[in-house]
Amino acid sequence: MKYLFFSSALLSALFFLLLVSKKNKQFEHKFLSLLFFLITLNSIYVFQFFRNMRYMDFYHVPYFSELNYAIPLLYGPLLWFYTRALTNINFSFKGKDYLHFGPFVIFLLLIISPLFTGVDILISKHVGYPLIKLIITPFYLFSVLLILQNYRQQLKNAYSYTMKINLYWLSWITLGAVILWVIATLGFCFNTFSGSPKTLLYDYYVLSFLGVFLFALAFVAFRRTDIFTQSMEDLSPKKIDFESLEPPKEVKIEEHNPIELERLQKVMMEEKPYLDPLLSINKLAEVAKIPQYKISKMLNNSLNQNFYDFVNGYRIEEIKTRLKNGEAESFSILGIAMDSGFNSKASFNRVFKKMTGETPSTYLKSLN
Repeated sequence: MKYLFFSSALLSALFFLLLVSKKNKQFEHKFLSLLFFLITLNSIYVFQFFRNMRYMDFYHVPYFSELNYAIPLLYGPLLWFYTRALTNINFSFKGKDYLHFGPFVIFLLLIISPLFTGVDILISKHVGYPLIKLIITPFYLFSVLLILQNYRQQLKNAYSYTMKINLYWLSWITLGAVILWVIATLGFCFNTFSGSPKTLLYDYYVLSFLGVFLFALAFVAFRRTDIFTQSMEDLSPKKIDFESLEPPKEVKIEEHNPIELERLQKVMMEEKPYLDPLLSINKLAEVAKIPQYKISKMLNNSLNQNFYDFVNGYRIEEIKTRLKNGEAESFSILGIAMDSGFNSKASFNRVFKKMTGETPSTYLKSLN
């Protein structure tokens, strides 16, 4: 098990170096590189802690141990800031955001105070998972999950095509952190209310899962993302301009505007912008001469649809018309789908079955 911690430290250090040496540095990567650096420190400490655990010897190095006790307080805020910066095009780090690092600073000062004052403010032989970490961390983790859920919903309100990256890997990492928090909480409760606390036994489970979690974090980040390679337009997460999908504060939008809705549908039928496989709500707004926020509200309120389903509905009708006209004799179904605006076989099959209740091949057989 100790070699798992050691390999996690090596991988985290490698990814940290790759991020800081990357030519095209994105702002959100600053949070991620700092996260990997702290994971490296924590992994080194956990490796040393585990080596001493088998001898029932408490591992302690002045300042280094105290720093590692406090580091988990940074994981939640850093993951939260990284997620916000990764998904929101209007994100900016403001002065008040430094307050999120306040608990870490305060806790670190408390646990290192005996080293230079001789006064024990926190009397504890082991403060690896104190109550303050268990209370604060879950708020950030669940907030990250909510941000990601809203992000995926807004993707379908802004784009008509499936993203190569929907940030599911980030959800997996966050859920792993939630499991780690649950294990730590159960261990803390056991040691607090049990008549015979077994700190090292509880730490064994926490540290074991932490090792697996750190290894998975390194593996997933390398295999499921492009953060260490050259970014490509169709492989990078799309930052959402959430403000453009909402009406300005001084504008009161009508719940239903049949004239603008009719104009939008006329544009879709006559100019066929849906044939563009990379059609976004921003592009459609320019073609239809209707603001983005109005299109979004009209679709949600009047048609009970998001932008993704609205556009792909026209694409499916285009495909059905072409199949009925016998074009399948000259072209493959997938070729017709690609020519009608879809950019992947998987998304085409999924949307077609959702909207027709049949697979494309079954639908074609029914025509014959």
